[in-house]
Amino acid sequence: MIWWLFFWQRRHRLLLTSASIKCGFFAGVKRRRRQQGDSDLDKDILKKVSSLYFLNKIYLVFLIWLTREILYPILPTKTDGLHPHVLLDSLIHWDAGWFLRIAGEGYTFESAPFFPMLPFLIRLFSFVTGDFVVAGFLITNIAFFVACYLFYRMVQEEYDEDLARTAVLYLLFFPTAVFFSTIYSESLLLVFILSAFYFARREKWFWAGFFGACAALTRNIGVVLFFAFLYGQLKNNSFKVNLKQLLSILTIPAALLIFMFVLLAQTGDPLAFFHSLNTEYWGYRHFSYPGAGQWLSLKLFLYNNEFYSLFESTAAILFLFLVVLSFKYLKDKALLLFLVLGFLIPFSVVVDNLPLGMPRYIIVLFPAYITLAAFLRKYGLSYVYSVLSIIAFSVISVMFTAGRWIS
Repeated sequence: MIWWLFFWQRRHRLLLTSASIKCGFFAGVKRRRRQQGDSDLDKDILKKVSSLYFLNKIYLVFLIWLTREILYPILPTKTDGLHPHVLLDSLIHWDAGWFLRIAGEGYTFESAPFFPMLPFLIRLFSFVTGDFVVAGFLITNIAFFVACYLFYRMVQEEYDEDLARTAVLYLLFFPTAVFFSTIYSESLLLVFILSAFYFARREKWFWAGFFGACAALTRNIGVVLFFAFLYGQLKNNSFKVNLKQLLSILTIPAALLIFMFVLLAQTGDPLAFFHSLNTEYWGYRHFSYPGAGQWLSLKLFLYNNEFYSLFESTAAILFLFLVVLSFKYLKDKALLLFLVLGFLIPFSVVVDNLPLGMPRYIIVLFPAYITLAAFLRKYGLSYVYSVLSIIAFSVISVMFTAGRWIS
């Protein structure tokens, strides 16, 4: 009897132990399956983004070949001859030369309007590549790929798979998206902005502030992230200030101090990025009421027959329509605040004797692509827009490759 009782107790303990092991094992399996599911999801997004991204690059290479080899008799190509490779040299125009010059020589008063992050990274990566141009193209194109991935993931999490794919497609083939593929600051700015939002949505405010500061050092519009994140913090905390969270995002406006110290050391004027713009060299650029610059552009078209001014104003007005629509279609009001403020800054600038560049400035305002995709899907116009956008992208990319001013 005693032996039977001992055996029963021992067997019972073994069963309990086995059950606990099984529970722990299955819990671990569930965790691993969840992690595996997240990993599979990431791989799936990477595959989809990669296919769209490389489709864009292959098509852009085709457009470069078309411009240089077929259209040359009617559209002669103008290049600065900064690189022996035809693909790279074909995309080095206008501001790209300024970024390369700053990377190699530092700042002057005339170059002060260009923020330092891209030139700094070009100089840093040139120690690996041995070539400023190659370093610049690697930085901007890798940054754009990561930006597409983050954007896809953001839209998929908040909306759905179809809208995410469509929004990324619209980003890749936006009429002026060629600037994402050359040595301009747009792709780097976009990846920093999306990274900042990625961490802000997970309330990892240190990293949100870090990437926001990087965005502020890439272009002035990066400072807008501070206001978007401040709103997000206040909303999450019942509109009470959390000092620790606030300090994390104060790094965004504070990052401008770094740029000011650089300008003080190299030009003697810590505000040279602002003062330089208000000179004849840069067209006496200054702030005015919203839309003042576009009103001036329309007058230049009507009275001086400047067709670029019509393109500039049309792009701004159509994008303004998207901003207004976003009040209905954007769920996240922090994204809406970023979009509105990010649009109002260039929309309120006036340049007396030079093109403003509005069609380029707006391409980093990624929430508008979400609105565009949702609006067109609702009214069954996605296919029509895609065709028109790819045609516009093709024409503008050909013009840019040929060295013509686009934005």
